[in-house]
Amino acid sequence: MYPQYLFEYPNIDTDFPFHMKKKGYTSVPSHRHDFIEFSLVVAGKGNEKINGVEHDMRPGTIVLLLPYQIHEYRADAHEKLLMYICNFDMKLITAGPESAWGLHDLFHSLGSAQPPYIQLQGEAYEETLRLWERLYQEHNSSLTWKPIMLKALLLEALALFVRSRGSEETAKSEKQPSISSRSIWSVVQYVYDHYLEPLSLTSLSEKFHLHPTQLSTLFGESFGIHFVDFLHELRIRHACSLLISSDLPISQVAYESGFSSYPTFSRTFLRVKGITPSEYRKQK
Repeated sequence: MYPQYLFEYPNIDTDFPFHMKKKGYTSVPSHRHDFIEFSLVVAGKGNEKINGVEHDMRPGTIVLLLPYQIHEYRADAHEKLLMYICNFDMKLITAGPESAWGLHDLFHSLGSAQPPYIQLQGEAYEETLRLWERLYQEHNSSLTWKPIMLKALLLEALALFVRSRGSEETAKSEKQPSISSRSIWSVVQYVYDHYLEPLSLTSLSEKFHLHPTQLSTLFGESFGIHFVDFLHELRIRHACSLLISSDLPISQVAYESGFSSYPTFSRTFLRVKGITPSEYRKQK
């Protein structure tokens, strides 16, 4: 069964594309999304499968899931996984100077070579839990400078994740991410920054010094989809935002979203969303 594709979350079309929730789950079926998911388990036990690899989930499990990674999770019998979950756009933390502070290296390391999760215990877990509780309280507040506080707390949570993960990796003597793992996330970052511009597998291969076949294989292995589908889904999400937030003619929305022709846009929109652009605009 093809994994469900999630492409929306509250606040996605705002100036600060970040949403946080605290919710209990017994199971969540296989799915993928084009935004980052950062989660912390605070109660219950279960397991999660990420790109086919399974790991345990219990209080103190933190997962940093990059866009398009396929995952699912399930609580053990008679259990419920209570989790804090943050959803946010990659650009929220990579568009500014933060990307030069180690975030690029973090994303590059979250490929298949290293697991995107850690297990905290004792004082480390208690410190992290207090931080996530503050983040959740701030998210639900209406205080001034809320976005600044949220970003500061989010970066602190990411920093603690990196430090704890580094300690685990040193203890386990885990290997560094492969060249291919680093390469694919460099490409993903570039596509996120330039998806409204003309892009092709060939042009990206030349820019990142990879053979087109190798790059195509990396996309398939990492995300379970072809590069063209990856690019189209980013552009369709942008088109959806324009359709509900502007009065631009649909033909103009197509070109503003990176499509070179209206027929291609129309066919792609129908395939991705299941309805036409005009129907989408009407229902919103």
